[in-house]
Amino acid sequence: MTPLPYDLAELRCFVVLGETLHFGHAAARLNMTQPPLSRRIALLEQKLGVQLFKRGRRSVNITPAGRYLLHEAKLILKRVEDSAVEARLAAEGTLGTLTIGFTASVGYVLLPNLIALHHKRYPGTSFACKELLIDEQLRQLDSGALDVAIIRPPVDAERFHSRILMQDRWALALPCGHALTRRRTVPLDALHEQSYIAWSPAAAYAHLSLEGVFQAAGVRPRTVASVSLPPAILSMVRAGLGLALVPSAMAGLGVPGVVLRPLDPARIDPMILALDSVMAWRRDNVSAMVERMIETASEFEVTKFMLAPEKAGRRTGPGASPSGAPTAPPTRDAER
Repeated sequence: MTPLPYDLAELRCFVVLGETLHFGHAAARLNMTQPPLSRRIALLEQKLGVQLFKRGRRSVNITPAGRYLLHEAKLILKRVEDSAVEARLAAEGTLGTLTIGFTASVGYVLLPNLIALHHKRYPGTSFACKELLIDEQLRQLDSGALDVAIIRPPVDAERFHSRILMQDRWALALPCGHALTRRRTVPLDALHEQSYIAWSPAAAYAHLSLEGVFQAAGVRPRTVASVSLPPAILSMVRAGLGLALVPSAMAGLGVPGVVLRPLDPARIDPMILALDSVMAWRRDNVSAMVERMIETASEFEVTKFMLAPEKAGRRTGPGASPSGAPTAPPTRDAER
C-alpha cells in the first residue's frame, strides 16, 4: 500500500495555520508551542514537495498551492469528522440501508406505510425494496441478502422470527356489468363451473391456497387461463375471459372495468379465506438496523384490508378502486 503523503495531525496543523497565518496564534489554538508546529509544516511541505507558506520576519503568506490544499484539507477533515459520527449512528441502527423483500399485494398500502413510519423515526435510513416471490425471499433472507422479508405465513420458527403486519382476504374480481356485481357479497359456490382465471403454479402460494379453498367448498370452476402476474389477471377479467380470486388489497390497482366483491364465507371456515402478511427476519440476525425495524413493526398498527360490502352496481373508473382502497401502481411480480 502506498504511504499517505500526510497524516491527519499534520493536516490539522496546516489548516489552522492557513486560517490564522500566524504561527503563534495557530500554536495556541492547537495547544502546542511554535517549534513543533513549524517542524510539522516543514515536514508536510517536504512530503508534498511544494511550498505551502512564504515566511517573512513579521508575516506568513499562503502560496497558490497552499490555498488549493487548504480548501481540500477542510473537506477531508470534515469528512473524517462526519464519518466518525455516521459510524456511531450505523452502530445504533439509525443510519444505513435496509433491504426489504415484499410480495405483490403488500406493495399497495402496507409497505409504503411501514417505510413512512420508519423513515419518520429514523430519517438516516434508506431502503432497498425487492419485489420477490416468497420462496426467493426466504432464500435471500437466509443468505443475508435481505434484512427483513414481508411474506405469507407459515414461517419456519426454527430459522426466523416473524410479526404479523396485515390481514387480508380473498375477494372476487368480476368484469363490470356481470350479474354478480349486483350483489353486495358473493358466495363462493357462485364460481362453480364458471369461467375462471387461475393463479399459475409459478405463484405457488396463491395457487395452492386457492386449491385448498375450492376443495373445502366443493367448488370446481372451469379454468380458462393460468396467470402469475396480478395486473394480467385483472386485465383478463376486464376482457370478460373469466372471474378471478385476488387479495382484497389488489383493489389498490384501480383497474378500470373491474369490480371486486367480498366473498360470503357461508358454509366454509372463514379462516380459509384469510391472507395474513408477516415481517420475517433471521433468528441469528444481530443487526442494530434490523432491531430498529423490529421496534417500528411492533408499534405498527396491523393493516386490515378486507372489502366491505358495497352498493350494487358500483363501477371502477381510472385511478379508483371498487373498495375505496388507496390506489397503487401495478406490480411486476406475483406472490409465491
